[in-house]
Amino acid sequence: MKLHFKILALFSLLFVAACGGGGSSSATPAATTTTTTTTTATVGSSASSSGSTAVYSNNGATYAVTPTAASGVTAGTSQASLVTLPNTGSAVGVTSVTAISSTKITTTLKTSGGSAAAVNGTSVDPVNDLGLAYSYRSTSISFFKLSTATEVKTYDTLTVTNASWSGGSAYIPGVVMDSSKKYAIVATGDGFEIVNYATATAPVKVREIKSIAIAGGAGKGGVEVNENFGYEPSITLGGSSRSLILSGGKYSSTGNALELVDVDTGNIYVPDTATKALFTVSSYIDSIAVDTTYHVAVLADEGTGTIFVDLSKLTLGTTADTNGYYSYTLPTAGVSRITTFNKYTNLAIESTKHLVFMGAGYGGTSFAVGKLANPATSLGFSSVTTTPVNMPSANDDTGTAVYWSGSYDPHGAGAYLTPANHPTYTTQTALALWASGDGTHIAIIDMQGVLDGQSVAGYNPTATNPKDIVYFKMP
Repeated sequence: MKLHFKILALFSLLFVAACGGGGSSSATPAATTTTTTTTTATVGSSASSSGSTAVYSNNGATYAVTPTAASGVTAGTSQASLVTLPNTGSAVGVTSVTAISSTKITTTLKTSGGSAAAVNGTSVDPVNDLGLAYSYRSTSISFFKLSTATEVKTYDTLTVTNASWSGGSAYIPGVVMDSSKKYAIVATGDGFEIVNYATATAPVKVREIKSIAIAGGAGKGGVEVNENFGYEPSITLGGSSRSLILSGGKYSSTGNALELVDVDTGNIYVPDTATKALFTVSSYIDSIAVDTTYHVAVLADEGTGTIFVDLSKLTLGTTADTNGYYSYTLPTAGVSRITTFNKYTNLAIESTKHLVFMGAGYGGTSFAVGKLANPATSLGFSSVTTTPVNMPSANDDTGTAVYWSGSYDPHGAGAYLTPANHPTYTTQTALALWASGDGTHIAIIDMQGVLDGQSVAGYNPTATNPKDIVYFKMP
């Protein structure tokens, strides 16, 4: 029978090189006769940052889908892992955990040369019992059932002929699944392809949105594509509901300002002259995540700075210019910026508690946590860690010392809310996940605990009970 999921929340996180090795079958959320309440998945911030491992719950257990490291791919296969995130252990509440259990998901993704393509990212739609895996080196995406951890269909994208600059010349640098529309939003080297998976065995292309010409950054009529694009699944603007892709710019003629794409029309929106002047970027926008409750986008600069955009203040134009662009307008109060953090581009947001995780990019060893202010009051953080938090040199759940190096491209951060029936947290708590760059470990971080702890003299995030930061060895 079809498995019904009680949804915790849907969040994306991307592991650049995740778990190799074996695992037990205990991670598979097998079909159950227990009646559960199925609710609509919340496409939350870090799921709104493309990539994609997702976090979801079934009957109180919490799961994620992670890519496997290239070295862990069995000959002739391309694998992801369905991982059981511990509701037990020193970090999250009970006493003894010796390993995270997982189930391998074997896909048929291939490189252009026909060899197995290592999975770089995943996304999930637990409402419809589906997951998705993709590889930087493949032009296809793989759909699989979460309840059985088995591939349903490999879909060959129809738009990819070129590699993107993003993610190191990736054919497919990022994907987000929208459970309400049953759409996979696929970033490709040639633009965005929208794929309808309502019939999982026969996905179909809905439309494609072309990218700009890359050479010299002079091309027009398309949208900039990068591996850490954002997604706002549902926002009412001008009396109409919109689903918007949020993309950054490296070569874009919009000058590294935010670009928008309407998923349902394919219209591309770029800032008008006055709005463009509100975006100050020292390098380029490398990552975007969205608080889908507040409708606030957080944009991380590859150089120095963090930008906040109040999406509810958007006004979208109705007439395309000669280049095919529509304009959008934001008031001065709709954009703000801080310059506190340098290259903190591993973004994830938990959209219930409004906590933002910001990990240092490209193998960084520190992070920051901020709490978003209600945009009706102000735009930005109401509180934030005053100094970056160094990841501790500490033991993992197996007693092995961990010397942290964070994930690379695509960015491996995510966030989720603990289940209401969690054995330790009596109130639902926003936890962040951060993948290690070598794919051997995952860190679980209590964001509010870290934010509160910084004000306490002698604070040690590994000495709290439960610990505010803990490492688990990936299977």
